[in-house]
Amino acid sequence: MKSKIKSLYTLAAATALSLVLSSCVKDKFSAPANTTATDPSGVAATMNLRDFKIRYCFGVAHTLDSAKPVRINDSIVLSGVINAADRTGNFYKQLILQDSTGGIQLKVEATGLYNEYPIGRRIFIKCKDLYIYNYLGTLEIGSYIDTTGAQPTLGGIPYTLLPTYVVKGALNQTLVPKKYTITDLNSANQIYDQSTLIRIDSVEFTAPDTGLTYSDPFNKAFGNINFQQRDRNTAVVRSSGYANFAAVKVPKGSGTLYGIFTIYQKSNGSLINQIGIRDTTDVQFTDPRFAP
Repeated sequence: MKSKIKSLYTLAAATALSLVLSSCVKDKFSAPANTTATDPSGVAATMNLRDFKIRYCFGVAHTLDSAKPVRINDSIVLSGVINAADRTGNFYKQLILQDSTGGIQLKVEATGLYNEYPIGRRIFIKCKDLYIYNYLGTLEIGSYIDTTGAQPTLGGIPYTLLPTYVVKGALNQTLVPKKYTITDLNSANQIYDQSTLIRIDSVEFTAPDTGLTYSDPFNKAFGNINFQQRDRNTAVVRSSGYANFAAVKVPKGSGTLYGIFTIYQKSNGSLINQIGIRDTTDVQFTDPRFAP
């Protein structure tokens, strides 16, 4: 009898331990649900991105002339569809979103954001008490002033606070890239048009750059690859050395280039319009070259 009771206790203990371990494994490895099909009720944009930029870039805040982030004291809600996330590493700790009037970048102190905030998801940003900052020509929204460096910069929203400021909306929203020429890109409005998805047809990488990789994966350095149209006007695809495609050689053909309109500030202070690709599928060069 004692042996039978002991066996029952052993079986019960083993079963309980199995349930505990199973629960722990599930808690550790389960991915968050990502099935929202509609926008939430009770939240809506109160201002479009163009008007937001007008207020904070040209209004009393004068963000573009500021040496530090500017606090947003108004109860503004912005809305946009995510056009780039951090899946490949070319955009790091940030979400880029756009509406019909322009785009902007949101800094977040987290990686793997694409799992919950994939391209095509609409989000709503509750801006009150956040900050806007002009980082070398790029407008960013974040949550605090970081004073650890030589000059004040913008700190990203901690992941634990993200639901306080960012509300998830519907998935699989259509993003139609604006069609540009290289001339259009080089002359585009650096405030209103930045951080939007664009496309440029009939382009190829310049001959000297066709043997290069997108960036430098060994030194983790940015790469600048020149591309051109038939009129020989040129622009730059800029990629991070941390991107998972950094070591990939650029294609030698011609075709359509997709990407995010970004800004780069040179050492002399001038601002250059350029493209940042999300991954190599943004480079659809299936036609022969048109230049030697």
